[in-house]
Amino acid sequence: MSSIESKKIHICALMPYPYDTTPSQRFRIEQWESFLNEEDIFIDYYSFTDEDLNTTLHKKGHTFSKVTKLSVSLLKRLSHVFSTRKYDVVFVHRGISIVGPSILERIVKMMNVPMIYDFDDSIFMADTSNANKLFGWTKFVGKVKKICSLSTSITVGNTYLEDYARKYNNNVFVVPTSIDTLRYKPIKNDAKENGKVIIGWTGSSTSQYHLEAFEPTLAELLKRRDDVEIRVISNREPSFEEIPYSWREWSPEGEVKEISEIEIGIMPTPDNEWSRGKCALKALQYMSLGIPAVCTDMGANRDLIEQGENGFLAKTQEDWLKYFDLLIEDIELRKKLGDEARRTVVDNYSMKKCAELFADVVRETIKR
Repeated sequence: MSSIESKKIHICALMPYPYDTTPSQRFRIEQWESFLNEEDIFIDYYSFTDEDLNTTLHKKGHTFSKVTKLSVSLLKRLSHVFSTRKYDVVFVHRGISIVGPSILERIVKMMNVPMIYDFDDSIFMADTSNANKLFGWTKFVGKVKKICSLSTSITVGNTYLEDYARKYNNNVFVVPTSIDTLRYKPIKNDAKENGKVIIGWTGSSTSQYHLEAFEPTLAELLKRRDDVEIRVISNREPSFEEIPYSWREWSPEGEVKEISEIEIGIMPTPDNEWSRGKCALKALQYMSLGIPAVCTDMGANRDLIEQGENGFLAKTQEDWLKYFDLLIEDIELRKKLGDEARRTVVDNYSMKKCAELFADVVRETIKR
């Protein structure tokens, strides 16, 4: 074992949001921590936002409050940046600040601390929630290419993002978004009260508008069938206008149990440049629990799903409705696809496998 492999490595992780509150953070570095500790790699987390700022940002309006709280967070963030000098490597997820240009990343570069830049979405494109349309410009999405060029190494969630990052840096590594398959494992469900097949979606408020845009297809399904329940698990109740649904408020403690009650998982997304950069996290969650997934036929979904073997990929509304009918009417097909889906995740997207890849990147980054 080399000296780098045998010494303890300390990472300063500059994250957008508080620990264990956001899927993109939890399913990347946060859930790898126990394995990384075994490899003598230790992480200290520093978030840009706090619970109060997060709550304010999800509200429409409140401009003065948002500006004030963001200013306070920026000052706090500056102190985080200067503390990076005592670490072996800095890990930046999406950006050191959720607003503004790449000034803080430039400061880290000036202090000669090796930096790993990580992203799992097309964050180089504008995509702002309705609650913050006024603040969309403050994200400075053009800074992503600059941060790529400033970084020692870059980790991304799929090959689409890798192609983008390689335009600005040669040290790019694909580390897929992963699932803790020991925690996410199939749970036998008790008998249902209403006898309906549960078609479900889980995610955050920032991606929920994709589900809401999918409402016409769900409305058509419910028009044709009365044996289906639409269920949503998220941190914001959906704003459907036509369809009945059940909503479960997301929590880290209840996440696995709630998702396990779903019988058909869905991941509808628009086929555009932003969505092509997404890492199929929702599908991975369903599949790890032995739940067959139906997803939009695009991007990373195509790497994950083999049509008719471990799930379905849909292009048109009729595709969606056809696959819904097949799975609703055939419980054995649901089980067959669910079993194969679980096998796919265990073999290729497990937390341990991806954590090993990331540990190698950390060591390689320190050597540079």
